[in-house]
Amino acid sequence: MKKTLDSLLRQTGVNKCYTGYPFFTEAVSMAAEDPARLTGIQKNIYLPIARRHNVSMFQLEKDIRTVRDVIMRNGGYELLEEIGCPFCRASRPYPRELIALFADYLREE
Repeated sequence: MKKTLDSLLRQTGVNKCYTGYPFFTEAVSMAAEDPARLTGIQKNIYLPIARRHNVSMFQLEKDIRTVRDVIMRNGGYELLEEIGCPFCRASRPYPRELIALFADYLREE
């Protein structure tokens, strides 16, 4: 799963130089392992990651938004539509929606 996620992100210009990269990949992995975590994303995903990396939840979500913005800026609409997001061309998904989208796609593989 990790290699697939890395590959998908590289297709959209997101690489490990972004601070949000490990936060995003960890969040997607946690959501893929247990989709119920998405119902309380701040408590069940953001907080554990923030504690592990010694950052605030505000900073963590900001860095994940940066990953989202890089995806959108680099034409990631096609990829997002391909993995199941028909509305992504009309509006940018929230970080939690992007995490859920990637988690669902990776779980199906």
